Amino acid sequence: MQEILNMARYVAVFYLLEQMVLNLLPGRTYERYVRFYLGLLLVLLLLRPVFGILRLTEQMDAEALIYELEQEVDRLR
Repeated sequence: MQEILNMARYVAVFYLLEQMVLNLLPGRTYERYVRFYLGLLLVLLLLRPVFGILRLTEQMDAEALIYELEQEVDRLR
């Protein structure tokens, strides 16, 4: 229950920051692009608890480390 409450708080704060950024834009020229990138950030924010539950972050870190080590071995050959 606490995780859901924390996620709701994060989304609420993110929404407030999003509105602040959009209001600080000098014109409407780049608003579409800013909304796109803020939307991507929101998706990542919403997926963060899912990654934590499934331990995907740890798996991705391990895969990245293995890939880097393999690249280093290939470079040293």
